[in-house]
Amino acid sequence: MHDFAVEPDSPLTTWGQVHRHLRRRLDDGETPVGAKLPAEPALAKDYGVSRATIRRAIRALDDDGYVVRRRGAGTFVVDRAKRVVCEVDLLRPWRDQLLAGGHAARSRLLEFVPEAELPPGLRALIHRQPGDALARGLHVQEVDGVPIAVTESWIPAHSSAVGRAAHPTDLVSATGIIGVAAASGRQVELLDAYPDAPLIEVVAYSRLRETGDLVELARTRWLATRVRCTYGRTLRWGQIDMAELVPSAMRRTERR
Repeated sequence: MHDFAVEPDSPLTTWGQVHRHLRRRLDDGETPVGAKLPAEPALAKDYGVSRATIRRAIRALDDDGYVVRRRGAGTFVVDRAKRVVCEVDLLRPWRDQLLAGGHAARSRLLEFVPEAELPPGLRALIHRQPGDALARGLHVQEVDGVPIAVTESWIPAHSSAVGRAAHPTDLVSATGIIGVAAASGRQVELLDAYPDAPLIEVVAYSRLRETGDLVELARTRWLATRVRCTYGRTLRWGQIDMAELVPSAMRRTERR
């Protein structure tokens, strides 16, 4: 018997709490890839909830890529890596990567506000003063028709001077911060996700390298169940964390 109990004061719905608990059990390898989950009535009895609650939690696990439901056969655990919609190297333009891989990738603009205020947290990040005129756009990023991210972008509202000074081949420098978040409100709707779905949040601040002029501030929330982030780097062997541990581990082994 597991240690689950419904938390009445939790902001999560009952099905969300069951889903979270099932997800943790699968992450811990309690049920191996290829194995069949217990039937809905058994899970409902085990968790002390209704079958409708279990059904909603299982559907979210399917959306997450943890399981696949086969009509008449049941629900089976799958290799999540094979259910990911796409891989994105955050150090490179995402559309170029996916287009090169034969995918249809687009950024769909849903809203444009000619003048908008930055959220306080982002204003502090780039030292922007209240009242500085910025235009805001809201985009949905899609791959093969599937939404994978929502992006809010801010650019100078009166960017004609930047536009005249810039050229498509000019270098742009970008710095960023990566964090985690949970889908809520409109993000759930735009991403066709469930409340509390895990998001990878990337805030990127881009400037023209030559002049330092602001090009764009963007906050992208990638749906972690559909996107796997990758990266590559080159470094010396001595810079690897294990390099410091190997000599001492070898000495202890030799003493035995």
